[in-house]
Parts: sequence; structure tokens; C-alpha cells
Amino acid sequence: MSGDRVEMWVVMLGLAVIAAYSFWIAIKAWSKNRILEETPTSRIRSAAQGYVELGGRAVLPPQAATRGPLTGIPCAWWRYKVEERRATGRSRSWCTIQGATSDSTFLLDDGTGQCLVDPRGAEVFPTDSDVWYGPTEWPQVRVPKGTGVFGWLVDACVTDKYRYTEHRLQPGEHVCALGAFRSVGGAGVGDSDGEVADLLHEWKRDQAALLARFDKDHDGSLNGEEWEKARAAAREQVLAQRAAAPVPPAVDVLSDPADGRAFLLSASDGESLAQRFRRRALAGVGGFVGSSAALAWILTHVGT
Repeated sequence: MSGDRVEMWVVMLGLAVIAAYSFWIAIKAWSKNRILEETPTSRIRSAAQGYVELGGRAVLPPQAATRGPLTGIPCAWWRYKVEERRATGRSRSWCTIQGATSDSTFLLDDGTGQCLVDPRGAEVFPTDSDVWYGPTEWPQVRVPKGTGVFGWLVDACVTDKYRYTEHRLQPGEHVCALGAFRSVGGAGVGDSDGEVADLLHEWKRDQAALLARFDKDHDGSLNGEEWEKARAAAREQVLAQRAAAPVPPAVDVLSDPADGRAFLLSASDGESLAQRFRRRALAGVGGFVGSSAALAWILTHVGT
């Protein structure tokens, strides 16, 4: 097989991969757009357990000290990366050498209540970002105000070896959140049978006291009726202890759905986020159509 023929097959394979990937991007983005359009925004106070869309202000929990790792700016959520400029021949490129994403919880407040947001596994769309450069792997200087907007302008002429990027959700910023909503804690039935069994096991350790209390016929053992009375007394004691114990308040939590549905956090409203996915779907369709057309032209006009 000639070199030109090999190159042609490589190009065709590349176009096929691009077409498939673009189609997948379009399907995923359109699916998320439909979810946003079909899921009404709920109020935290009245939200049903399950998959919901919420909107409210990001609030830091009491005593929380979440800060962007690179900038030190207080925030509700962050993501950062550090890239190193590497040269291969005449070409230069940025290679990511470290990065991380926040897994600290924050609160969402919509005026009717507060919901704890666990951001692990979420696709996050922040608006606050900073990009700057330096000579060391970890930044020695905090980012100057406003450089994040113009970082791409100096990319071509910067001589520093490292590039720092940090994205943040700011406290007080409006956040649109789509995920699994559930209430944790509060009053509940719990495993009362297990607690009764544990109490009876504890009573059995002192056989003399157990018999003195429930062995009414004094035959040295508990028959079926006597044992049922002991069980009823244990259950009554468990319920009394529960009634006397303070009930912890229920906490509403929004987290990654276990069924694989989208978990989205965006510093925007639901319609703006839906528009983002519509644009992404349109770009995917364009990539699919363009690469498919190029592949069809090659198959039609170039001999195999």
C-alpha cells in the first residue's frame, strides 16, 4: 500500500471519528437541554423528594473556609489547573501538570429554605475565572484584578513557563442546580426492632434480674407468655427513650443522581443554561454534518 493511500485512510478514519464524536456531543447536549426544559424549578421548602431543579444564592455554611487554592479568594466551589509550556521542535503547547476540583459542600438559599449541595460528580458552569502566568509550578503572586478576562490575549507573547487557571462559584451568586433532592435526618421510625433486640440481649446478661422481673410462675425460666411480656417491656422502654431524645432537624441535600441523570450547577438561570446546551448541540450537529460531508466527498471522488 502506497504512502498516499495510507494517508488517505488515516484522514478518512479521522473524519469518521470526528463525525461519531460530534454526533455523541449533539445527542448529550440536546438531552440535557430537554431535561432543563421539562423540569420545572422547585422551591426548596416544598420540593418533592427526587430529581429537581432549584435556583438560589450560593451561601457558605457556618465556619466554612473554602478558598480557591491558587488565588486564596473565598468561594463556594472551585476548580483549578496548572499547565506547563512545553516545546516540541518549533511547536509549543500547554500540558496540564496538576489540578483539582472542590468537593466541599455549600448551601443554596432560595428565600424559602436552604439546601446543602454536595458538588461531587457535578458538571459545573462558573462565571468567575482567572488566568495568569508565572515562572514557578505554584504561583508566587496572587492574580491581579481582572486578568482572567484578558489572559488569552497575552498567551501568544508570554514568556513565563507556567499558566494558572482557577474557576469559582462565588458566595451570593445565583446558582441554577439540577440533581437528586432528598431529606436526611429528622424524625423517623428507624430500626426499632434492632434496638429492642439489643436491649433484650443486654437484659439476658443479668439472668437473676430478668427472672425476678418476668418469671411469674417462679420455675427458673421464661415461658412463651413471659418472654412476650419481656419483649413488650423492652419495646416500651425503647419508644420512651426515643420520645425523650431530642430529634435532629432534617437536612435537605442535593447531590449526584444515582440513576445517571445529569447533575448540573451553573452560575446562571435555567433558561441560560438550556441555551448553552442548545448551542453545544448545534455545534455538534455542525461538526457531524461537516465531517460526514468531507468523508462522503473523499469516498466519491478519490479512488480506493
